[in-house]
Amino acid sequence: MKKLNLIFLFALSCMLTFTACNNGESDEPTPTPTPTPEPEPEPDPELLEWGVYLKLDAERDPAETEYLIGGIDLMEGEITAEGKGYEFLGWNFVRSVDKTVFVSGYGDNICRSYTLADDDKFVENGGSFIFDNAIEIFGHTSDNKTMLAIETNRQGFDNSLLYFVDAKTGNVTKKVSLEIYTDQEKDQKSLPSALVVRGDKLYVPFHVVDATGGYSYPDPNNAYVAVYPYPDVTATPEKIISDNRTSNIGTNGFTTGLILADDENLYSYSCGTLSSGFAPASTNPSGILRINNATNDFDENYFINTEEVAGGQIFWMDYVGDNKVLARVLVDDHLYSDITQVNEQGAPIYAWAAYGRSIFHQKLVIIDLVAQTSTDVKDVPLHAKRYTSPLLVDEGKAYVSVETAQDAYVYQIDVETATAVKGAKINGKTIKGFFKLR
Repeated sequence: MKKLNLIFLFALSCMLTFTACNNGESDEPTPTPTPTPEPEPEPDPELLEWGVYLKLDAERDPAETEYLIGGIDLMEGEITAEGKGYEFLGWNFVRSVDKTVFVSGYGDNICRSYTLADDDKFVENGGSFIFDNAIEIFGHTSDNKTMLAIETNRQGFDNSLLYFVDAKTGNVTKKVSLEIYTDQEKDQKSLPSALVVRGDKLYVPFHVVDATGGYSYPDPNNAYVAVYPYPDVTATPEKIISDNRTSNIGTNGFTTGLILADDENLYSYSCGTLSSGFAPASTNPSGILRINNATNDFDENYFINTEEVAGGQIFWMDYVGDNKVLARVLVDDHLYSDITQVNEQGAPIYAWAAYGRSIFHQKLVIIDLVAQTSTDVKDVPLHAKRYTSPLLVDEGKAYVSVETAQDAYVYQIDVETATAVKGAKINGKTIKGFFKLR
């Protein structure tokens, strides 16, 4: 028993000694913990699903080169072409159908197709086609699997050529020669301004222009639409409908002169001003017409005079859902309508002014096509905009390029509230198209 007590006392002594050592001061300095770095914020994966078609300005690039760029954050930072994207020279038209972006050259007369790969870079599909005259007007089939494109010679009386293009491959599947409207005695011909499929009909609104290629409008006080059977499109239209309450439908270079709304009605816009390229200008008001569902004629009881309702002439509009359109309206355009003011070459100085960068008089509005009302979009400055590819509206938001004399920015437009949020700065002249491709 005595031996066990000695062992216990010895063990207890060791434990007390060890505890005392641990409670004493250490000769080694206490290490400073290394701070854990804050993780880099992850980019919003939804935003990086977007691609843009960017055009540089002459200050950065005298050639105003254009770029197709993927993996873009539309709302933060800056959008730049540096080290990114596919490069295109000259002027090009862009159109997305399904998950494919088509780039159609105005000078090189070739249309190429691209898709967005997993690494947020565009890749060329391989499918392409060539043409003789620039293709400016595009559409798509109701299943969004085929792009429609129409080629028209601005000079002479040749037929237009309608292309059916597989959206997945970029290859042409069919071509149809179209005789839309010509009058050789008056030296007049048609220039299409949209392609819309509704049920078993294809609708082709058009401008009546001088067949010599002089960009003059001898019949500016009427709206026209050619109606064709679909999908078996014939060379001649079943009928051409007209309305004398406004002017030729659409504006030069835009492809949304006629749109199909959720109510299955078709709506067209007309501008008709000198600044939008009409010479002579129309004496009728700018406005919106309707072709009701199950009919192929203009509704005589429907007309939105946008000069009264929206405060100006519609230069461009596109569909944003819920029977509404987003539109650019020309403000105080009467200040730029004097055809007697000419330059040294004798041309009116205000002709095509809305397409340039000397006048900034465009505002954004939301027009309710059913209620026939217009609401100015808040917090967007007056600006200039030459070309806009068809909008892609995502979860009630539309994205547009807004260009002032000082700079250019992306704006996110809330369709329901008609409000805007300023997004990424554009290091270039304009964004010609926004695309969400996944």
